[in-house]
Amino acid sequence: MKSLAQLAPKARVARGATYIFIQSFVNAALGVIYFIVLARALSEHPEEMGIFALLFFILLLPQIFGTFALPSAAIKYISQYIAENNPDKAKSVVARVFQIGLLSSAVAFVLLFIPAEWLSTQLFNSGGYALILRIVALASLFNILYILASCFLQGLQKMHDVAAIGLVYTIVQNSVGIFLLFLGWRLYAVVYCWLAGLSVASVAGLIITAKHLGVFGKPHPIKPLLRFSIPIYVAGVFSYFVGWIDQLILVSYMSLLYGATEGQRILGIYYLAIRASTVPSLFSIAVVTALLPQLSQLYTQQGSNSLSEAFRVSTRYLVLVGFPLIIGLATLAKPIMILFAGWQYVEAAEPLIIISIAALVGTLGVAISPILMTLERTTTVSLLSAISVMLSVFLSYFSLAYLGLGMNGTAWARTLAAMIGLALSLYALKRILPLAFDEDALIDASAASLCMIAAIFVLDAFRQILTPLPHQLMVFRLHWLPIYVIVGASAYFLALVALRAIKRHDIELVEEYLPKKFKHIATWLERIAAVD
Repeated sequence: MKSLAQLAPKARVARGATYIFIQSFVNAALGVIYFIVLARALSEHPEEMGIFALLFFILLLPQIFGTFALPSAAIKYISQYIAENNPDKAKSVVARVFQIGLLSSAVAFVLLFIPAEWLSTQLFNSGGYALILRIVALASLFNILYILASCFLQGLQKMHDVAAIGLVYTIVQNSVGIFLLFLGWRLYAVVYCWLAGLSVASVAGLIITAKHLGVFGKPHPIKPLLRFSIPIYVAGVFSYFVGWIDQLILVSYMSLLYGATEGQRILGIYYLAIRASTVPSLFSIAVVTALLPQLSQLYTQQGSNSLSEAFRVSTRYLVLVGFPLIIGLATLAKPIMILFAGWQYVEAAEPLIIISIAALVGTLGVAISPILMTLERTTTVSLLSAISVMLSVFLSYFSLAYLGLGMNGTAWARTLAAMIGLALSLYALKRILPLAFDEDALIDASAASLCMIAAIFVLDAFRQILTPLPHQLMVFRLHWLPIYVIVGASAYFLALVALRAIKRHDIELVEEYLPKKFKHIATWLERIAAVD
Protein backbone atom coordinates (compact mmCIF):
# COMPACT_ATOMS: atom_id res chain seq x y z
CA MET A 1 0.00 0.00 0.00
CA LYS A 2 1.29 3.44 -0.90
CA SER A 3 2.08 5.82 1.91
CA LEU A 4 0.55 9.28 1.99
CA ALA A 5 3.79 10.83 0.80
CA GLN A 6 3.75 8.67 -2.36
CA LEU A 7 0.27 9.71 -3.45
CA ALA A 8 -0.84 12.59 -5.66
CA PRO A 9 -2.10 15.67 -3.76
CA LYS A 10 -5.81 14.98 -4.25
CA ALA A 11 -5.38 11.36 -3.20
CA ARG A 12 -3.33 12.37 -0.13
CA VAL A 13 -6.15 14.63 1.01
CA ALA A 14 -8.70 11.92 0.24
CA ARG A 15 -6.88 9.17 2.13
CA GLY A 16 -5.97 11.45 5.02
CA ALA A 17 -9.59 12.58 5.21
CA THR A 18 -10.71 8.96 5.13
CA TYR A 19 -8.61 8.09 8.18
CA ILE A 20 -10.11 11.02 10.06
CA PHE A 21 -13.61 10.29 8.75
CA ILE A 22 -13.49 6.65 9.83
CA GLN A 23 -12.22 7.71 13.24
CA SER A 24 -14.88 10.41 13.44
CA PHE A 25 -17.57 7.95 12.34
CA VAL A 26 -16.57 5.51 15.07
CA ASN A 27 -16.42 8.42 17.51
CA ALA A 28 -19.94 9.46 16.48
CA ALA A 29 -21.29 5.91 16.87
CA LEU A 30 -19.80 5.60 20.35
CA GLY A 31 -20.90 9.15 21.14
CA VAL A 32 -24.49 8.32 20.18
CA ILE A 33 -24.49 5.41 22.62
CA TYR A 34 -22.98 7.64 25.29
CA PHE A 35 -25.57 10.37 24.69
CA ILE A 36 -28.44 7.87 24.82
CA VAL A 37 -27.25 6.77 28.24
CA LEU A 38 -26.53 10.36 29.32
CA ALA A 39 -29.93 11.74 28.21
CA ARG A 40 -31.76 9.02 30.08
CA ALA A 41 -29.53 9.32 33.14
CA LEU A 42 -30.35 13.04 33.34
CA SER A 43 -34.02 12.69 32.33
CA GLU A 44 -35.30 13.19 35.88
CA HIS A 45 -33.32 16.45 36.07
CA PRO A 46 -33.36 17.75 32.46
CA GLU A 47 -31.79 21.05 33.57
CA GLU A 48 -28.56 19.09 34.11
CA MET A 49 -28.23 18.73 30.33
CA GLY A 50 -27.94 22.52 30.23
CA ILE A 51 -25.35 22.41 33.03
CA PHE A 52 -23.50 19.77 31.01
CA ALA A 53 -23.42 22.20 28.05
CA LEU A 54 -21.98 24.97 30.24
CA LEU A 55 -19.34 22.63 31.67
CA PHE A 56 -18.27 21.75 28.14
CA PHE A 57 -18.08 25.47 27.34
CA ILE A 58 -15.71 25.90 30.30
CA LEU A 59 -13.60 22.88 29.29
CA LEU A 60 -12.94 24.47 25.89
CA LEU A 61 -12.08 27.93 27.23
CA PRO A 62 -8.41 27.18 28.08
CA GLN A 63 -7.96 25.44 24.73
CA ILE A 64 -9.10 28.58 22.89
CA PHE A 65 -7.48 31.25 25.05
CA GLY A 66 -4.40 29.39 26.32
CA THR A 67 -2.77 28.06 23.15
CA PHE A 68 -2.54 31.41 21.30
CA ALA A 69 -3.48 29.49 18.11
CA LEU A 70 0.06 28.10 18.03
CA PRO A 71 -1.29 24.65 17.06
CA SER A 72 -2.33 26.18 13.71
CA ALA A 73 1.15 27.63 13.29
CA ALA A 74 2.60 24.22 14.15
CA ILE A 75 0.56 22.54 11.39
CA LYS A 76 1.66 25.09 8.81
CA TYR A 77 5.36 25.32 9.65
CA ILE A 78 5.94 21.64 10.41
CA SER A 79 4.42 20.63 7.07
CA GLN A 80 6.30 23.43 5.31
CA TYR A 81 9.68 22.46 6.79
CA ILE A 82 9.04 18.79 6.03
CA ALA A 83 8.26 19.78 2.40
CA GLU A 84 11.59 21.66 2.37
CA ASN A 85 13.32 18.53 3.73
CA ASN A 86 14.32 20.30 6.94
CA PRO A 87 13.21 18.05 9.85
CA ASP A 88 15.40 19.86 12.39
CA LYS A 89 13.45 23.08 11.94
CA ALA A 90 10.20 21.13 12.12
CA LYS A 91 11.37 19.65 15.42
CA SER A 92 12.22 23.12 16.71
CA VAL A 93 8.60 24.18 16.05
CA VAL A 94 7.36 21.23 18.11
CA ALA A 95 9.74 22.10 20.94
CA ARG A 96 8.66 25.75 21.09
CA VAL A 97 4.92 25.12 20.86
CA PHE A 98 5.11 22.30 23.42
CA GLN A 99 7.04 24.57 25.79
CA ILE A 100 4.37 27.27 25.60
CA GLY A 101 1.60 24.67 25.84
CA LEU A 102 2.95 23.32 29.13
CA LEU A 103 3.04 26.80 30.60
CA SER A 104 -0.44 27.81 29.40
CA SER A 105 -2.01 24.55 30.58
CA ALA A 106 -0.59 25.10 34.07
CA VAL A 107 -1.93 28.67 34.15
CA ALA A 108 -5.36 27.53 32.93
CA PHE A 109 -5.52 24.88 35.65
CA VAL A 110 -4.80 27.39 38.39
CA LEU A 111 -7.29 29.97 37.05
CA LEU A 112 -10.12 27.42 37.03
CA PHE A 113 -9.19 25.43 40.15
CA ILE A 114 -8.79 28.21 42.73
CA PRO A 115 -11.99 30.25 42.12
CA ALA A 116 -14.16 27.14 41.51
CA GLU A 117 -16.71 27.96 44.23
CA TRP A 118 -17.19 31.51 42.94
CA LEU A 119 -17.54 30.27 39.34
CA SER A 120 -20.07 27.67 40.44
CA THR A 121 -22.22 30.32 42.11
CA GLN A 122 -22.02 32.70 39.15
CA LEU A 123 -22.71 30.10 36.46
CA PHE A 124 -25.13 27.71 38.14
CA ASN A 125 -26.62 29.81 40.95
CA SER A 126 -25.22 27.28 43.41
CA GLY A 127 -21.86 26.57 45.00
CA GLY A 128 -22.49 22.83 44.85
CA TYR A 129 -20.69 22.36 41.55
CA ALA A 130 -17.26 23.54 42.77
CA LEU A 131 -15.73 20.06 42.90
CA ILE A 132 -16.99 19.31 39.40
CA LEU A 133 -15.36 22.53 38.17
CA ARG A 134 -12.05 21.53 39.79
CA ILE A 135 -12.14 18.24 37.90
CA VAL A 136 -12.84 20.20 34.71
CA ALA A 137 -9.78 22.35 35.52
CA LEU A 138 -7.57 19.25 35.56
CA ALA A 139 -9.18 17.92 32.37
CA SER A 140 -8.54 21.26 30.64
CA LEU A 141 -4.80 20.86 31.30
CA PHE A 142 -4.76 17.56 29.40
CA ASN A 143 -7.07 18.99 26.73
CA ILE A 144 -4.42 21.55 25.74
CA LEU A 145 -1.75 18.84 25.54
CA TYR A 146 -4.08 16.64 23.47
CA ILE A 147 -4.72 19.45 20.97
CA LEU A 148 -0.99 20.12 20.67
CA ALA A 149 -0.16 16.47 20.04
CA SER A 150 -2.88 16.16 17.39
CA CYS A 151 -1.63 19.25 15.57
CA PHE A 152 1.99 18.07 15.64
CA LEU A 153 0.90 14.84 13.95
CA GLN A 154 -1.27 16.74 11.45
CA GLY A 155 1.74 18.82 10.47
CA LEU A 156 3.70 15.61 9.92
CA GLN A 157 0.73 14.32 7.87
CA LYS A 158 0.46 11.29 10.13
CA MET A 159 -3.30 11.17 9.69
CA HIS A 160 -3.41 7.52 10.67
CA ASP A 161 -1.92 8.43 14.06
CA VAL A 162 -4.24 11.44 14.43
CA ALA A 163 -7.17 9.11 13.87
CA ALA A 164 -5.73 6.53 16.28
CA ILE A 165 -5.32 8.86 19.24
CA GLY A 166 -8.74 10.37 18.53
CA LEU A 167 -10.19 6.88 18.65
CA VAL A 168 -8.38 6.09 21.90
CA TYR A 169 -9.74 9.30 23.42
CA THR A 170 -13.30 8.44 22.40
CA ILE A 171 -13.18 4.82 23.54
CA VAL A 172 -11.72 5.66 26.95
CA GLN A 173 -13.99 8.66 27.50
CA ASN A 174 -17.23 6.98 26.50
CA SER A 175 -16.47 3.69 28.23
CA VAL A 176 -15.68 5.40 31.52
CA GLY A 177 -18.66 7.75 31.11
CA ILE A 178 -21.19 5.01 30.41
CA PHE A 179 -19.88 2.88 33.29
CA LEU A 180 -20.11 5.76 35.77
CA LEU A 181 -23.54 6.84 34.49
CA PHE A 182 -24.85 3.34 35.16
CA LEU A 183 -23.48 3.72 38.68
CA GLY A 184 -25.58 6.87 39.05
CA TRP A 185 -22.77 9.45 39.08
CA ARG A 186 -24.57 11.77 36.61
CA LEU A 187 -22.53 14.97 36.07
CA TYR A 188 -19.56 13.53 37.94
CA ALA A 189 -19.53 10.73 35.36
CA VAL A 190 -19.28 13.37 32.61
CA VAL A 191 -16.27 15.22 34.02
CA TYR A 192 -14.39 12.09 35.10
CA CYS A 193 -14.77 10.58 31.61
CA TRP A 194 -13.35 13.79 30.11
CA LEU A 195 -10.39 13.56 32.45
CA ALA A 196 -9.77 9.87 31.66
CA GLY A 197 -10.02 10.23 27.88
CA LEU A 198 -7.95 13.40 27.56
CA SER A 199 -5.15 12.24 29.87
CA VAL A 200 -4.68 8.93 28.04
CA ALA A 201 -4.94 10.44 24.54
CA SER A 202 -2.62 13.38 25.27
CA VAL A 203 0.13 11.14 26.65
CA ALA A 204 -0.26 8.72 23.72
CA GLY A 205 -0.13 11.57 21.19
CA LEU A 206 3.02 13.09 22.67
CA ILE A 207 4.75 9.69 22.75
CA ILE A 208 3.95 9.13 19.05
CA THR A 209 5.18 12.65 18.21
CA ALA A 210 8.43 11.96 20.08
CA LYS A 211 8.84 8.76 18.09
CA HIS A 212 8.34 10.43 14.69
CA LEU A 213 10.17 13.72 15.28
CA GLY A 214 10.86 14.49 18.94
CA VAL A 215 9.38 17.05 21.32
CA PHE A 216 12.52 18.45 22.95
CA GLY A 217 15.35 20.40 21.38
CA LYS A 218 16.36 23.89 20.43
CA PRO A 219 13.13 25.92 20.25
CA HIS A 220 12.09 27.72 17.09
CA PRO A 221 12.13 31.56 17.25
CA ILE A 222 8.81 32.64 18.68
CA LYS A 223 8.24 35.79 16.57
CA PRO A 224 7.41 34.16 13.20
CA LEU A 225 5.11 31.69 14.93
CA LEU A 226 3.25 34.44 16.78
CA ARG A 227 3.16 36.64 13.69
CA PHE A 228 1.24 33.87 11.97
CA SER A 229 -0.82 32.70 14.94
CA ILE A 230 -1.97 35.90 16.68
CA PRO A 231 -4.51 36.89 14.01
CA ILE A 232 -5.71 33.27 13.98
CA TYR A 233 -5.87 33.42 17.78
CA VAL A 234 -8.17 36.43 17.56
CA ALA A 235 -10.20 34.67 14.87
CA GLY A 236 -10.34 31.52 17.00
CA VAL A 237 -11.67 33.42 19.99
CA PHE A 238 -14.34 35.01 17.79
CA SER A 239 -15.17 31.67 16.15
CA TYR A 240 -15.49 30.06 19.56
CA PHE A 241 -18.06 32.63 20.58
CA VAL A 242 -19.81 32.31 17.21
CA GLY A 243 -20.43 28.67 18.12
CA TRP A 244 -21.61 29.46 21.64
CA ILE A 245 -23.07 32.96 21.66
CA ASP A 246 -26.60 31.90 20.75
CA GLN A 247 -26.56 29.29 23.53
CA LEU A 248 -25.22 31.76 26.10
CA ILE A 249 -27.79 34.40 25.13
CA LEU A 250 -30.56 31.77 25.16
CA VAL A 251 -29.79 30.48 28.67
CA SER A 252 -29.26 34.01 30.04
CA TYR A 253 -32.49 35.41 28.58
CA MET A 254 -34.62 32.39 29.47
CA SER A 255 -33.19 32.32 33.00
CA LEU A 256 -34.23 35.96 33.47
CA LEU A 257 -37.75 35.18 32.25
CA TYR A 258 -38.40 31.78 33.82
CA GLY A 259 -35.66 31.16 36.39
CA ALA A 260 -32.27 29.43 36.28
CA THR A 261 -33.62 25.86 36.28
CA GLU A 262 -35.95 26.41 33.32
CA GLY A 263 -33.26 28.35 31.45
CA GLN A 264 -30.85 25.44 31.90
CA ARG A 265 -33.53 22.97 30.74
CA ILE A 266 -34.14 24.96 27.54
CA LEU A 267 -30.40 25.22 26.94
CA GLY A 268 -30.08 21.45 27.35
CA ILE A 269 -32.69 20.83 24.64
CA TYR A 270 -31.12 23.36 22.28
CA TYR A 271 -27.64 21.99 22.95
CA LEU A 272 -28.79 18.51 21.92
CA ALA A 273 -29.97 19.95 18.60
CA ILE A 274 -26.59 21.60 18.04
CA ARG A 275 -24.69 18.44 18.94
CA ALA A 276 -26.84 16.38 16.59
CA SER A 277 -26.26 18.87 13.77
CA THR A 278 -22.49 18.35 14.04
CA VAL A 279 -22.65 14.63 13.18
CA PRO A 280 -22.99 15.15 9.38
CA SER A 281 -20.06 17.57 9.52
CA LEU A 282 -17.69 14.68 10.27
CA PHE A 283 -16.69 14.47 6.62
CA SER A 284 -16.14 18.23 6.42
CA ILE A 285 -13.96 18.18 9.54
CA ALA A 286 -12.01 15.25 8.12
CA VAL A 287 -11.34 17.08 4.86
CA VAL A 288 -10.18 20.23 6.67
CA THR A 289 -7.91 18.20 8.94
CA ALA A 290 -6.26 16.53 5.95
CA LEU A 291 -6.40 19.60 3.71
CA LEU A 292 -4.55 22.26 5.74
CA PRO A 293 -1.06 20.64 5.78
CA GLN A 294 -1.52 19.58 2.16
CA LEU A 295 -2.36 23.17 1.15
CA SER A 296 0.83 24.39 2.78
CA GLN A 297 2.87 21.94 0.71
CA LEU A 298 0.98 22.78 -2.50
CA TYR A 299 1.52 26.50 -1.94
CA THR A 300 5.22 25.99 -1.18
CA GLN A 301 5.82 23.78 -4.23
CA GLN A 302 3.31 25.04 -6.88
CA GLY A 303 2.18 28.53 -5.89
CA SER A 304 -1.25 30.09 -5.38
CA ASN A 305 -2.83 28.72 -8.59
CA SER A 306 -2.89 25.25 -7.02
CA LEU A 307 -5.15 26.57 -4.23
CA SER A 308 -7.93 27.50 -6.65
CA GLU A 309 -8.06 23.93 -7.93
CA ALA A 310 -7.89 22.61 -4.37
CA PHE A 311 -10.93 24.74 -3.49
CA ARG A 312 -12.96 23.46 -6.44
CA VAL A 313 -12.07 19.80 -5.87
CA SER A 314 -12.58 19.85 -2.11
CA THR A 315 -15.95 21.60 -2.35
CA ARG A 316 -17.07 19.08 -4.97
CA TYR A 317 -16.67 16.14 -2.60
CA LEU A 318 -17.87 18.08 0.41
CA VAL A 319 -21.11 18.79 -1.44
CA LEU A 320 -21.58 15.27 -2.85
CA VAL A 321 -21.01 13.64 0.54
CA GLY A 322 -22.07 16.37 2.96
CA PHE A 323 -25.44 17.37 1.47
CA PRO A 324 -27.16 13.96 1.82
CA LEU A 325 -25.84 13.51 5.37
CA ILE A 326 -27.14 16.91 6.49
CA ILE A 327 -30.46 16.75 4.62
CA GLY A 328 -31.03 13.17 5.76
CA LEU A 329 -30.52 14.20 9.39
CA ALA A 330 -32.96 17.10 9.00
CA THR A 331 -35.57 14.84 7.39
CA LEU A 332 -35.35 12.31 10.25
CA ALA A 333 -34.84 14.91 13.01
CA LYS A 334 -38.01 14.10 14.97
CA PRO A 335 -37.63 10.30 15.13
CA ILE A 336 -33.91 10.61 15.85
CA MET A 337 -34.57 12.85 18.86
CA ILE A 338 -37.35 10.62 20.14
CA LEU A 339 -35.47 7.37 19.66
CA PHE A 340 -32.07 8.44 20.94
CA ALA A 341 -32.83 11.09 23.55
CA GLY A 342 -36.44 10.46 24.55
CA TRP A 343 -39.76 12.28 24.24
CA GLN A 344 -38.65 14.90 26.79
CA TYR A 345 -36.20 16.20 24.17
CA VAL A 346 -38.54 16.12 21.14
CA GLU A 347 -38.60 19.94 21.17
CA ALA A 348 -35.04 19.81 19.81
CA ALA A 349 -36.28 18.53 16.43
CA GLU A 350 -37.39 21.92 15.07
CA PRO A 351 -34.18 23.82 15.89
CA LEU A 352 -32.21 20.86 14.52
CA ILE A 353 -33.98 21.18 11.15
CA ILE A 354 -33.26 24.92 11.06
CA ILE A 355 -29.61 24.51 12.12
CA SER A 356 -29.18 21.92 9.37
CA ILE A 357 -29.65 24.74 6.85
CA ALA A 358 -26.69 26.49 8.48
CA ALA A 359 -24.71 23.25 8.17
CA LEU A 360 -25.45 23.13 4.43
CA VAL A 361 -24.16 26.67 4.07
CA GLY A 362 -21.10 25.85 6.14
CA THR A 363 -20.29 22.90 3.87
CA LEU A 364 -19.79 25.27 0.94
CA GLY A 365 -17.27 27.36 2.88
CA VAL A 366 -15.24 24.67 4.61
CA ALA A 367 -12.12 25.21 2.48
CA ILE A 368 -12.10 29.02 2.74
CA SER A 369 -10.45 29.42 6.13
CA PRO A 370 -7.65 26.87 5.46
CA ILE A 371 -6.82 28.62 2.18
CA LEU A 372 -6.73 32.06 3.80
CA MET A 373 -4.44 30.71 6.54
CA THR A 374 -2.19 29.09 3.95
CA LEU A 375 -1.90 32.47 2.22
CA GLU A 376 -1.17 33.98 5.66
CA ARG A 377 -4.24 36.24 5.37
CA THR A 378 -4.89 35.67 9.04
CA THR A 379 -6.06 39.24 9.65
CA THR A 380 -8.84 38.64 7.13
CA VAL A 381 -9.84 35.48 9.00
CA SER A 382 -9.98 37.46 12.25
CA LEU A 383 -12.10 40.20 10.71
CA LEU A 384 -14.57 37.72 9.23
CA SER A 385 -14.88 35.97 12.60
CA ALA A 386 -15.46 39.28 14.39
CA ILE A 387 -18.26 40.15 11.97
CA SER A 388 -19.83 36.71 12.54
CA VAL A 389 -19.83 37.26 16.32
CA MET A 390 -21.52 40.65 16.00
CA LEU A 391 -24.12 39.21 13.63
CA SER A 392 -24.82 36.29 15.96
CA VAL A 393 -25.21 38.55 19.00
CA PHE A 394 -27.57 40.94 17.21
CA LEU A 395 -29.68 38.26 15.50
CA SER A 396 -29.91 36.03 18.60
CA TYR A 397 -30.97 38.87 20.89
CA PHE A 398 -33.41 40.27 18.31
CA SER A 399 -35.07 36.86 17.79
CA LEU A 400 -35.50 36.39 21.55
CA ALA A 401 -36.27 39.86 22.88
CA TYR A 402 -38.30 41.29 19.98
CA LEU A 403 -39.69 38.30 18.12
CA GLY A 404 -40.07 35.94 21.09
CA LEU A 405 -39.15 32.90 18.99
CA GLY A 406 -37.25 31.02 21.72
CA MET A 407 -35.01 28.17 20.58
CA ASN A 408 -36.21 28.38 17.00
CA GLY A 409 -35.27 32.05 16.95
CA THR A 410 -31.68 31.42 18.01
CA ALA A 411 -31.51 28.59 15.46
CA TRP A 412 -32.60 30.99 12.69
CA ALA A 413 -30.09 33.53 13.98
CA ARG A 414 -27.33 30.95 13.65
CA THR A 415 -28.47 30.11 10.13
CA LEU A 416 -28.69 33.70 8.92
CA ALA A 417 -25.27 34.49 10.41
CA ALA A 418 -23.84 31.48 8.54
CA MET A 419 -25.30 32.67 5.24
CA ILE A 420 -23.97 36.20 5.60
CA GLY A 421 -20.62 34.88 6.80
CA LEU A 422 -20.27 32.63 3.74
CA ALA A 423 -21.04 35.51 1.39
CA LEU A 424 -18.44 37.74 3.05
CA SER A 425 -15.84 34.95 3.12
CA LEU A 426 -16.28 34.22 -0.58
CA TYR A 427 -15.99 37.91 -1.39
CA ALA A 428 -12.77 38.20 0.63
CA LEU A 429 -11.18 35.13 -0.96
CA LYS A 430 -12.25 36.01 -4.51
CA ARG A 431 -10.31 39.26 -4.21
CA ILE A 432 -7.15 37.16 -3.77
CA LEU A 433 -7.78 34.04 -5.87
CA PRO A 434 -10.01 33.12 -8.80
CA LEU A 435 -12.60 30.76 -7.30
CA ALA A 436 -15.32 28.57 -8.73
CA PHE A 437 -17.62 25.97 -7.24
CA ASP A 438 -18.23 22.75 -9.10
CA GLU A 439 -21.72 23.81 -10.22
CA ASP A 440 -22.55 20.40 -11.66
CA ALA A 441 -21.84 18.75 -8.30
CA LEU A 442 -23.92 21.35 -6.48
CA ILE A 443 -26.93 20.87 -8.78
CA ASP A 444 -26.64 17.07 -8.85
CA ALA A 445 -26.25 16.76 -5.07
CA SER A 446 -29.26 19.03 -4.48
CA ALA A 447 -31.46 17.12 -6.96
CA ALA A 448 -30.39 13.74 -5.60
CA SER A 449 -31.08 14.92 -2.05
CA LEU A 450 -34.62 15.88 -3.05
CA CYS A 451 -35.06 12.36 -4.42
CA MET A 452 -33.80 11.01 -1.09
CA ILE A 453 -36.35 13.08 0.84
CA ALA A 454 -39.15 11.87 -1.44
CA ALA A 455 -38.12 8.24 -0.96
CA ILE A 456 -38.08 8.63 2.84
CA PHE A 457 -41.58 10.15 2.89
CA VAL A 458 -42.93 7.47 0.55
CA LEU A 459 -41.47 4.81 2.84
CA ASP A 460 -43.05 6.51 5.86
CA ALA A 461 -46.45 6.52 4.12
CA PHE A 462 -46.18 2.78 3.44
CA ARG A 463 -45.02 2.20 7.02
CA GLN A 464 -48.13 3.92 8.37
CA ILE A 465 -50.36 1.78 6.14
CA LEU A 466 -48.67 -1.57 6.77
CA THR A 467 -47.89 -1.42 10.48
CA PRO A 468 -49.97 -0.96 13.63
CA LEU A 469 -49.79 2.19 15.77
CA PRO A 470 -48.26 4.73 15.84
CA HIS A 471 -49.68 6.24 12.63
CA GLN A 472 -48.00 9.61 13.08
CA LEU A 473 -45.75 11.19 10.50
CA MET A 474 -42.12 10.21 11.13
CA VAL A 475 -42.84 8.49 14.46
CA PHE A 476 -41.68 4.89 14.42
CA ARG A 477 -39.84 2.27 16.43
CA LEU A 478 -36.05 2.02 16.56
CA HIS A 479 -35.80 -1.05 14.31
CA TRP A 480 -37.26 0.99 11.43
CA LEU A 481 -34.45 3.57 11.48
CA PRO A 482 -31.85 1.48 9.59
CA ILE A 483 -34.46 0.81 6.89
CA TYR A 484 -35.10 4.55 6.48
CA VAL A 485 -31.35 5.21 6.28
CA ILE A 486 -30.78 2.45 3.69
CA VAL A 487 -33.71 3.56 1.54
CA GLY A 488 -32.61 7.21 1.69
CA ALA A 489 -28.96 6.41 0.90
CA SER A 490 -29.95 4.09 -1.97
CA ALA A 491 -32.26 6.71 -3.45
CA TYR A 492 -29.50 9.33 -3.28
CA PHE A 493 -26.91 7.07 -4.92
CA LEU A 494 -29.26 5.90 -7.67
CA ALA A 495 -30.22 9.52 -8.36
CA LEU A 496 -26.54 10.42 -8.73
CA VAL A 497 -26.12 7.53 -11.17
CA ALA A 498 -29.19 8.62 -13.15
CA LEU A 499 -27.87 12.19 -13.27
CA ARG A 500 -24.44 10.87 -14.35
CA ALA A 501 -22.90 12.88 -11.53
CA ILE A 502 -20.06 10.40 -10.93
CA LYS A 503 -17.24 11.27 -13.34
CA ARG A 504 -14.15 9.47 -14.60
CA HIS A 505 -11.83 11.55 -12.40
CA ASP A 506 -13.89 10.56 -9.34
CA ILE A 507 -13.29 6.90 -10.11
CA GLU A 508 -9.59 7.55 -10.71
CA LEU A 509 -9.27 9.35 -7.39
CA VAL A 510 -11.01 6.50 -5.55
CA GLU A 511 -8.80 3.96 -7.29
CA GLU A 512 -5.59 5.84 -6.50
CA TYR A 513 -6.15 6.35 -2.81
CA LEU A 514 -7.63 2.93 -2.01
CA PRO A 515 -5.22 0.25 -0.78
CA LYS A 516 -4.48 -2.45 -3.36
CA LYS A 517 -6.78 -5.09 -1.87
CA PHE A 518 -9.74 -2.66 -2.02
CA LYS A 519 -9.25 -1.37 -5.58
CA HIS A 520 -12.05 -3.63 -6.84
CA ILE A 521 -14.45 -1.17 -5.14
CA ALA A 522 -13.49 1.45 -7.75
CA THR A 523 -14.16 -1.05 -10.55
CA TRP A 524 -17.52 -1.95 -9.02
CA LEU A 525 -18.42 1.73 -8.68
CA GLU A 526 -17.41 2.42 -12.29
CA ARG A 527 -19.70 -0.35 -13.59
CA ILE A 528 -22.71 0.71 -11.52
CA ALA A 529 -22.29 4.39 -12.36
CA ALA A 530 -21.79 3.60 -16.06
CA VAL A 531 -18.88 6.01 -16.30
CA ASP A 532 -17.76 6.70 -19.87
